Amino acid sequence: MRIEVLPIFLMFQVVVSLKHNDLIIAVGDTLELLSDGKTFQTLTLDSYNASKLSALAYDPVAKKLFFSDTRHRHGHIFSVDLNDEFDHPVVDIVEKKDNETVGSLTYDPVDKTLLWMDGFNRSIRRVKIEHETFHAEEKGDVEILHSFDDAKKPSGLICDPCTRMLYWTNVHESRPTIERSFINGSHPKVIIANDMFRPMTLDLDVPEKKLYWAQSLRNGSFYIERSFVNGTGREEIYRDVGQIIISLAVGGDYVYWGDYTQKKLWSLRKNGSSSSPLTLGTFRNPPTSIVLRHQPLDCSLLEQSQTGKLIAHQSATITIACFTITSLLIIGVVAIFMLRIWTFRSGRKLLVSDKDEDTFPFQDFDNGRDSYSRKMTQ
Repeated sequence: MRIEVLPIFLMFQVVVSLKHNDLIIAVGDTLELLSDGKTFQTLTLDSYNASKLSALAYDPVAKKLFFSDTRHRHGHIFSVDLNDEFDHPVVDIVEKKDNETVGSLTYDPVDKTLLWMDGFNRSIRRVKIEHETFHAEEKGDVEILHSFDDAKKPSGLICDPCTRMLYWTNVHESRPTIERSFINGSHPKVIIANDMFRPMTLDLDVPEKKLYWAQSLRNGSFYIERSFVNGTGREEIYRDVGQIIISLAVGGDYVYWGDYTQKKLWSLRKNGSSSSPLTLGTFRNPPTSIVLRHQPLDCSLLEQSQTGKLIAHQSATITIACFTITSLLIIGVVAIFMLRIWTFRSGRKLLVSDKDEDTFPFQDFDNGRDSYSRKMTQ
């Protein structure tokens, strides 16, 4: 008797619909609107001649875009209302006085505060937008939140409106880092310091609580990494050569970046389902900044979502554990059953063999007795 146990595999195919975010891209002296990764539209600024746009930030509540123009003589940071489809007046928000620069911008919709990185003066600055026609000057109205020593070169900057945290990159000559503090500037801390070279760009996936950054090496290679906001769970998601990444943005399903060398806008799936990025556009000038044109974040719903994901993860873990234990029990029962069958068959063979050995002498004795009887008769 032969018994074979064949494993049964259940295969499920899950089709996930990935969607591109609506983007705003700073390219030279123009602002480009990209919808669903396909349709470009140039944003026309009323009564304003841009020269070189370098940083963007978006207010999802007021649907307002903040941008900096590095070559403007007097203006420093500007805003434009995107509620109207055709009318886009530009407002001068912050006026520079000396050699101030804006390397990166981020906006906190909770406190209505604009924060930016001044790379030249090695500082993080902020100003609260009091009203629609608010105007501030660098000397007096702007608060210096963080000031760094000469060895540090602050670059990327992003805030988390839900956890009230601020993150930035430091392109230090010998010890580049990624750091954070509370959004009010207190408790600064280095969260990533190992294996860093030039973390120029930085962005935050608020729902997933993950930081994304890109580094371009001197040998021509570059790579994009991510980690949790506390610096743990670090992983590389893409590596290649021939690009210098100067802008980065993280959406719901894709991570986007701008390439200085090829002057292209790229996208890559966050879930790792594709190893090759897609080109979304090629421009005359490098895309110096990218920002998502997203809906306002509901931090309470995000917290509930994280709790739900944790419960789902725990449930999945328990389900897998139960399935594993059940499978092991089934395998154990089958093994015992097969062992019993094997033992039964072996015992039966042994009984047959013993019977043959016991009766064989008697067979010879009977044959001998028959021969003896025949002799006596004769």
